[in-house]
Parts: sequence; C-alpha cells; structure tokens
Amino acid sequence: MKTITFTREELYDLVWKKTMEQITRLYGISSYNLRNACEEIQVPLPYASYWVQVRYGREWKTKLPQNYTGSQTVKILKKKFETEKHIPVPPPILLLTREIEKDPKAPLEVLEKLNKPHRLIQITKDNWEKRDKSKSYWEPNKEGLFLHVADSLMPRAFRFMDALIKLLEYRGHELRKNQYGYTVVVVDGIEIEVHLREANKRVPSKQGFSATELIPTGVFVFQVGKYSDQKEWRDGTTPLEGILARIVAKLEIMADKEKKWQEESRLRQIEREKQEAIERNKAEIKQKEVQDFKALLEEAHRFDEVTKLRNYVKAVQKQTDPLDEQTQQWIIWAEKKINWMDPLICAPDDIFTEYDLKQYKK
Repeated sequence: MKTITFTREELYDLVWKKTMEQITRLYGISSYNLRNACEEIQVPLPYASYWVQVRYGREWKTKLPQNYTGSQTVKILKKKFETEKHIPVPPPILLLTREIEKDPKAPLEVLEKLNKPHRLIQITKDNWEKRDKSKSYWEPNKEGLFLHVADSLMPRAFRFMDALIKLLEYRGHELRKNQYGYTVVVVDGIEIEVHLREANKRVPSKQGFSATELIPTGVFVFQVGKYSDQKEWRDGTTPLEGILARIVAKLEIMADKEKKWQEESRLRQIEREKQEAIERNKAEIKQKEVQDFKALLEEAHRFDEVTKLRNYVKAVQKQTDPLDEQTQQWIIWAEKKINWMDPLICAPDDIFTEYDLKQYKK
C-alpha cells in the first residue's frame, strides 16, 4: 500500500492526540507530507506550547473550520514510496512577490526625481529643508518620518519611501506614524513597524577618545517588524529600489500571520473562558452541596435531640401518675417547644425565633 487515507476528522483527532514524531513513526510517513495533508483539508495543527500545556493538564484545541467545503479525505504517500526528487514548492513570499510584479497597474518604479510626492514625504522633505544645518542631527516634526540616513542620501530616501507608500496604498494598505511616534505600515488593521536607515561600519578611531568609531557606508537598510519577526533588507547586487514588491509581499504575509495568531488567541481565550465557567459552575455546585449537607447534618442532629426530648417527656409522664395540674402544664409547654424544634414539624413559637433555633445549644 503506497498511501494511507485519513478522513478529515480522523486526521484532526490524530494530530491533537499524538506528536508529529509519534505519527510519522507509527504510519511511516514524513512530517512534510503530513503537514501538507493538514493544510490541504484545513486541519489545524497544535500550536508550539500545546504539548507543554498537556503535561500540566491544560489543553485548548483549535476547532476545525466550519466553513470548509473541500474534500473530506486525504491520501498521504508513505516514506518508502517517496521519490528522492520532489517538485519544489515556491515559498509564499515568492508567489506573492510574483503576483505583485505581474500586476501592470502596480506602481513599482522608483523615479529619479520626486514627482507629486505623497503628503508624508512632502511634510518630511519640508521639515528636513528647514532644519538647523549647523547641527549634525535633526528630528522630524510630529507628522514627518524619521529617516536615519546622511544628508547627502536624503533625496534618495525620499524617492524610495515615496514609491513604497504609493505601492502600499495601491495594495490597500497605509503607512503612517502611530500614537507612539513610530512609523508603521497598517495591513488589514495590523500595525508593523518599519524603519529606513543607513548602515554603519566600525573602524579604528582617529580621534583617540575610543578604540573604534562608526562611519556611514552609504548602504540603505530597510527593516520591518521587531523581535523574532524582524526582517531587513540592504543594498546589494539589487538595491532596495528593485525589491519593493518583495518588501510589500513580506509585510502582507507578516500581517496575515499576525491576524491568524490573533484569531487563534481569541478562540483559545473563548475556550479558556468556557472552561473557567465550567470550573466555576462545578465549584458553585459543590459549595451548595456542602452547605446542603451541613444543613442535613444539623437537622439530623436536631432530630436526635428532639427524639431524646420526646422520650424524656414520656418518661416524666409515665413516672408521674396520676398527673397533677403543674405536671400537665409542663408537658404541654414541653411538647410545644419540641414541635418548634422538630425539623419535620417546625411549629411556630410565641417566644422563640428562627435565630434562637440556630443558637439553641448556646
């Protein structure tokens, strides 16, 4: 048998019960083909921290997409039947870059001279031209963009950023400054920080104040994202102006990844809240059961006390024969109090209250 067939539900149950390594050993298939099969029939795979959570008794599964209309089964080729040569699948960024480059209307060209610059570029340019030229450092105003390049390279920076902004807006996105003053690209509501700077090189210092110093190289570096998702490009065989489509494609892929992560987080939060609600409901039920059981014990204890009292009254009645007037009145009084105390009767009393009933031992 060259292939093994799974239904969509079977594959979903399998990847959430066993690790990728366990599945590949058990069925003799590669993790590459397993992942492709899951992607083909839209079976979500466990997130990175899932198996750690399982060890601690906490697990929130991503549910199967309900709007899926494709095939309900998938065939996976076993390892021993795989050929050594695989048809390479282009990475998503390459496919998206090609899609942007093939669009005849996409503004991909960086002009040699600014022509009808974008509002942000015009603001930044005006701010730069009015700067105090006696200072080696300039800070843009609230609306202007911060471009960390030498003055001699600023015209090129304006042209590059102008072309990038126009391509982003053509693709339905926006480049702006956020509330914290950082330059961000907004793709489908997701903010991604971007920054254009000039690369520096460390060389031996000529001033004598320190062993080395940084000098500008004239090489542009464009950075997107931060922390583990950070990506940057620099001038090389192809300058930054020649990879506008690739930069925009990367931004769109990063935003799509973040969007999916946020949706998965939202679904996990819903599952957590459901689980917490279930646990709270269990705790409330248990608390009520404990209270009810305590009440049962108290009533049983009262009933034992009442039984003792009734037996005592009967013994007094039997001992005193014939009954005199005083004893008869005492028996009537005692029976009323016993009926008031009896949890099966709960007769009202003219003097004692419900509070007295709870405190009768005291």
